Amino acid sequence: MTTGIALSVAFSNAENSPLPLVLVALLDLVFLAIEARRYRYFDIWRTRVRLMEVSMDGPLLRLEGVRVDNGWNEALALTYERLHFHISFWEATEHRLRRNYSFLFLVQAVSYVAKICIHPTAVTSLDHLYQRAAIGPVPGEIVLIVGFLFHFGLIVVAILTLRGQLAAGRVKQSPRSK
Repeated sequence: MTTGIALSVAFSNAENSPLPLVLVALLDLVFLAIEARRYRYFDIWRTRVRLMEVSMDGPLLRLEGVRVDNGWNEALALTYERLHFHISFWEATEHRLRRNYSFLFLVQAVSYVAKICIHPTAVTSLDHLYQRAAIGPVPGEIVLIVGFLFHFGLIVVAILTLRGQLAAGRVKQSPRSK
């Protein structure tokens, strides 16, 4: 929603600054951190449910009865007594970035480039581009370099973290379902 508001403000008038798009990108970083924290708690619940599905629901559906000799119930009880996260804050942040926030940052980056390059008229020179990219006393060259490094950093993080999560209870695909 914040991205939509920033787009409306930035593109509603030819004289409006692209600054709302920059500010919303920074705000989305805060939202990403909040959601990563929330996701860590969700992962605890997901892991508990998966443990019950595999150790209790499956055997009951196969009419085998619930077995407790493998210690699953003790492990589950321990998660209630000694709460701990199965994934780190960094891993949760990476997951949310890849799944949700990468698309928001992409829309914001494309919109920012469109705002400074073609709205309301096309840029005619490099100096004109730098003039449009400037934010207050900060020169356009610096703004563009920082913006590029910011988005490049997000891309690097998203690519380098494509490996599977190592948290307990992960569902692994069988070779047949790929």
